[in-house]
Amino acid sequence: MNPDQTAHVRAHVAAVSKLLLGNKIMNPGLMILAGDPLDHSQQIAFGRTAVEAQVDLVYLEFTIGEDDVPVMTGITVMLPRDTVCYVSTGCRLSLVPGKARAVIVPQDGAQSHFKVLPGEIVQVRGRPATLAAGCDRATAKLAMLVRDGADLGNQVNLQTWC
Repeated sequence: MNPDQTAHVRAHVAAVSKLLLGNKIMNPGLMILAGDPLDHSQQIAFGRTAVEAQVDLVYLEFTIGEDDVPVMTGITVMLPRDTVCYVSTGCRLSLVPGKARAVIVPQDGAQSHFKVLPGEIVQVRGRPATLAAGCDRATAKLAMLVRDGADLGNQVNLQTWC
């Protein structure tokens, strides 16, 4: 990625962090990462790392779209529990009306969603109400935060590795 593409992905990481955490400060035990879509062997490697470090991971997947601008194509959640890592791919964000923080919704068919707490991700039974509208709200809010910049203060320590 060139510097402009990296800055665009970084803006998304900041915006997603703000959407998921609200005004909470991220604690050890949680990481939000971004990069190219993960193939199966990369998912296994990330899962092993998550288990070894006992860190819940939110991985934002990007591909290069029109005009060489990175496009977020999906979210993968990795939850290490004891010696096993539960992986949910193809997730998306949803923002329930009246709530300040978005949740992560697995692929259709799953009967749960994920709530990000400052130091972990918890699985919550049931799907958010008005799921399609919630995903639309989250997409619009994400675009606004990417465009205007997400003020994270000291909530998250953003790192860039190329």
